[in-house]
Amino acid sequence: MVPSAELNQRKGVLQEKLRSANLDGILLAHNMSMYYFSGTMQCQYVYISAEGESLGLVRKNMGRAKDESPITFATLKGFSGLPALLAEYGHKPTFLGLELDVLPAAVYLRLAEILAGTKLTDASLHVRQARQVKSAYELEQFREAARQVDALHRAVPQLLTEGVEELELAARLEFALRRMGHQGVARMRGFNQEMFFGHVLSGREGAAPSFLDSPTGGVGLSAAQPQGAGRRKIAAGEPVTVDYGGIYNGYIVDQTRLYSIGALPDTLMRAFEASLAVQEAVCALLKPGISGAEIFDAACSVAEKFNLAEHFMGFGDAQAKYVGHGVGLEFDEFPILAKKSPHLVLKDTVVAVEPKFTFPGLGVVGIENTWHVTENGVVKISLTPDSHVIL
Repeated sequence: MVPSAELNQRKGVLQEKLRSANLDGILLAHNMSMYYFSGTMQCQYVYISAEGESLGLVRKNMGRAKDESPITFATLKGFSGLPALLAEYGHKPTFLGLELDVLPAAVYLRLAEILAGTKLTDASLHVRQARQVKSAYELEQFREAARQVDALHRAVPQLLTEGVEELELAARLEFALRRMGHQGVARMRGFNQEMFFGHVLSGREGAAPSFLDSPTGGVGLSAAQPQGAGRRKIAAGEPVTVDYGGIYNGYIVDQTRLYSIGALPDTLMRAFEASLAVQEAVCALLKPGISGAEIFDAACSVAEKFNLAEHFMGFGDAQAKYVGHGVGLEFDEFPILAKKSPHLVLKDTVVAVEPKFTFPGLGVVGIENTWHVTENGVVKISLTPDSHVIL
């Protein structure tokens, strides 16, 4: 269970934001938000008022909800009964927040109908900002996730052999992660942004872009899943990137390492050196108060010094305009270290920094680590050495 004190602290942070926006409360419907603030995913909705206790509204699995969480629960028998049930527990909001960045339009329209007279507004920014700063409890979950993904990378040299299919290597790595307690779901908040465990990419097909807002893509298995590992056989002298997240109790440590069977072309080796230089420059700047835009601009400056700007974070119109992102229960949390990003880095933010370089016809090289931002700079959460592993 998520400790009661942890849940109360999270609720307090959100309530302060609700009061500052003159909101009476917020109705959460997104699984990760409900879990974050209640400790369970068994609710249909979680209502958090600007004052007072949280209320979980359950349509099924009341037993599990009570086993998993200490908050108050009520049975929601039907959608139309929501206003009366809220009123029964003393909640009659006139100005109500919703997570409109993820709430389906059909649900919003139904809520607008049954909550006639209540002003509805988007409060998703308040939720995401409240989740940005990590607690001591959360940092311990990250450390466990780091141990998980480090153990995975220690297994790669035994599994990566010339002629093995990308898909087979990926399946073996994913099996290893599952045995170590990986939850088997990689969550992203962005609309239509989705991954499986991550990406295993090799050679020129590893440079193939995809719809995913990421510097890496891969061809995948078909147009129905056009990213990640495919059927190609891994050959000597080409880059193999293993980009997976360790996930423990929901918390993600995002990490990428570079492998090859034999040496890589000089172009790719220089690009890998550039990725390490970008990482060093970014981490030197990652302190509370700096903006995501400043971080991205600094990263681009390093790429330009290596004369690799056109290959940085993708190639051509597939270039991603960021160099890192917050992580937590999802891969795309605040802050986003991106072009023109207004997000400020805060103390106890956890971010993944992922400078990568794409070369059509050759492949992808780069690095990714997860970092804890402290008052004095960053502390590395990832455990695996950064070096390129040559087999």
